[in-house]
This record gives sequence, structure tokens and C-alpha cells, in this order.
Amino acid sequence: MPFSAPLCGSNLFFLGDCEMPQFNFHIFNIFAEKPRSGDPLFIFSCDELPHPDECQALAYQMGGVEVAFYSTFHHQLMCFTPQYQLPTSGRALLGVAALLHQQDPNFKTTLIHTDAGTTTVEYLNESSTLICPAGSTRPCDRGHLEIAQALDISAKDIINPILFVDSGLEQLMIQVRSRQSVLQAKPHPALLTHCLASPKSLVQATIWSIDHDLVTLRCFSADPFQIIEDFGSGIAAANIASYLIATGAKTPINFKIEQGHTIQKLISRLSIINVKVDLQLQVHVSGKVNYLGNGIIEL
Repeated sequence: MPFSAPLCGSNLFFLGDCEMPQFNFHIFNIFAEKPRSGDPLFIFSCDELPHPDECQALAYQMGGVEVAFYSTFHHQLMCFTPQYQLPTSGRALLGVAALLHQQDPNFKTTLIHTDAGTTTVEYLNESSTLICPAGSTRPCDRGHLEIAQALDISAKDIINPILFVDSGLEQLMIQVRSRQSVLQAKPHPALLTHCLASPKSLVQATIWSIDHDLVTLRCFSADPFQIIEDFGSGIAAANIASYLIATGAKTPINFKIEQGHTIQKLISRLSIINVKVDLQLQVHVSGKVNYLGNGIIEL
């Protein structure tokens, strides 16, 4: 029987004439200030990354909001939802930092490679941090009324400018005047999909408000038939920081994000994200990560 190298988890066992690969995974709550808060993440720790099709199948099998695959040998990260691959993920980057600390308590920092580029991650004082340059911006050609209808909010609540911002994943950043507008938004799938038309393969919408140093945000992916809400987005945090830089905010900048509040869901999970922009315009996104456990998938 030919022997093939194991993928994730570094184990193969045999059942009859079949090779059965084992995939080792870890479970975290990201941006979790207390137990049973934050947003869940699965990380498969691998010597060599599996083929993307296999990763996508495993992400669907796990059924979580997000599943990451990390190569300990190459320091390479791939990120998936159950339906599609992401170019990068702030949640996954922070999860990898916590995983490396879990495996080596002396771990401090390393570089992680994703499809969107290379990002520094750190673990310090029980928090994971990603550090990246400010993202690129471009104007949005949709009017206030069109976007307000897509989100089911008042056009008067929207603050100029409306920008697409890309810190690894492009998002339409819609700042509004009040926290209540954020919480009451009820996106319409087809209308929001039309507003998100872009040459990028995947675009999200983030509606947010800021009161002193506290940001409330909600983040949506859309297709013509459904809306998917993200309850812990490190990329949205970096994109807000990049938006503030692009619109003239003075550095250094410090703010806290609360994500997960919604009046539309019976159950939600609060995520707390801390953001800093230093004098060199580097964006620092950090949060606490709770390690929940691990397991093995056999296919």
C-alpha cells in the first residue's frame, strides 16, 4: 500500500485497506473578556497545510463561524467560513498567537503569512495582538439613501464619508450618529449585495458609531438571499482605525469596540476589541482569548 504524508495532526491510522487521516483541532473564544463571551474559532494545527478544497470541507464539517488552518512549519495561515475562503482574519491571527502561547508559555511574537500578506502577532499580558499598517481606502459611489434603505436605517443618521476600506479584507464602512442606529439596523440581502458590488471577490459591510473612545459595530456579509452577521471581527476593527486615519484623526488613537450587541437575536455573544494606532500609523488590534480545548477529526 502506498504511504502518503499526514496533513493536519500528523497521524494516519488504517481501517481495512483505507488510510484514515486524523486532523487535530483547537477551540478558542476570541475577544472574550469572560467565560462564554467572545466569538468561537476552530484552529487546525498542521505541519503542512492541506489542499484548500479539503480545508473547505473541514470548515463545513465543523459548522463554526470561522475555521483556521495554521502551518507550524511555514507560519502560514488559511481562513475559512463554512462556505468560502477568507483572504485573512483578525480573529484567526489572534487565535494563532494564543495557540502558540498555549504550546510555549515563553512565546512573545512572530510573523504570520496569509493570502493578504504578512502580519505580526504578539501575546502579552493574557492578550493576543495583531499589528498591521493602515489599510487602503476608496470612495463609495452609492448615495446615503440607497445605503440607508439597504440597512433599514434613516439616511440622516449616516455620517460622511462612506468609504471602502481594506486592511486585508475590504469592507464598506458606514459610520452613523448613534449606537441605536447600529443596533436597529436590519440589512436587506439583495439591496445590501447591490451596494457591496466590487471587483473584490468578497466584500462586507460594517455599520458603526463612536462615542468618545467606545465604538459599537455590527458587521455583515451578504448575498442576494441571506445576511450573515459576524460577532467578532478583528479586520473590521483595523478598518475602523484605517478609516479614522484616512479622515484626518490625529495619532496616537486609542478606542475600545463592543461587537455582538443586537436586538435582532435571542442569543448573542459580546466581543471586546481594543485598538491602538501608534505614531508610525501602525494599527494594533488586541483582545483576550480563552482556550476551550481540543479534539480530533477522523476522515
